[in-house]
Amino acid sequence: MIIGIYGYQDSGKTKLVEQLASAMVKKGYSVASVKHTAGEWSLDQNGKDTWRHWKAGSDPVVFSSASETSIIVHSPTSLEDITGLLQREFNPDIIIIEGYKKGRFPKVAVGGIKPLSGTVMRNPDLSTLIRYVEREVKVERALRSLPGLDCGKCGLDCEKLARAAVEGKRRLSACKELAHSHVRITIDGKRITTGRFVAEVADKTVRGMLSSFKGYRHGKDVEIRLDVKKAGSKKVRKRR
Repeated sequence: MIIGIYGYQDSGKTKLVEQLASAMVKKGYSVASVKHTAGEWSLDQNGKDTWRHWKAGSDPVVFSSASETSIIVHSPTSLEDITGLLQREFNPDIIIIEGYKKGRFPKVAVGGIKPLSGTVMRNPDLSTLIRYVEREVKVERALRSLPGLDCGKCGLDCEKLARAAVEGKRRLSACKELAHSHVRITIDGKRITTGRFVAEVADKTVRGMLSSFKGYRHGKDVEIRLDVKKAGSKKVRKRR
């Protein structure tokens, strides 16, 4: 899930991020965080090797050492692209965002700032915030196991069924379109909804095709990625 922490300068935003991240990691969740700041600040420095790489034309530039890896992109990047990258490459349970107070995600207001759209809490105590985040992570996990059709055949949409399951009021098996096999289809990182029929046809078709391949074993997870050649790409000709 994504949760934002926002407020005026020196209102305690970073401290709350620290406390929340530490508490959730101790509970066994994986956490990533994003710090947004106003103005044109840079972690790179004039004259440093990475700065010289950039000035020579490289972008992004990666700094790699025995203790860390930093990817430096010298251009603004949207929050959607940043969180998308984190989810694709690291798949954290929780992404905590400090700043981006106008973002379209659940947010917590800290200090005396006026609550903005999407604010779910204002100056909560840590235990209350932890309970909220933990519940939302469970709902998100339950929701990912549903087809996302919002067909209403169970009497609820997918999110309401997921919440009811987390609260112990319903079972996920109440979903009439829940496939026996888990099939997830995404296009450009966005999930495509699939009902029971489509999911099971896709599963049987792909596994049937793969059964003739050397190295395939029935019952194992399968991932197939279809990349489209980008427009304008050219073949590199070898020089003689």
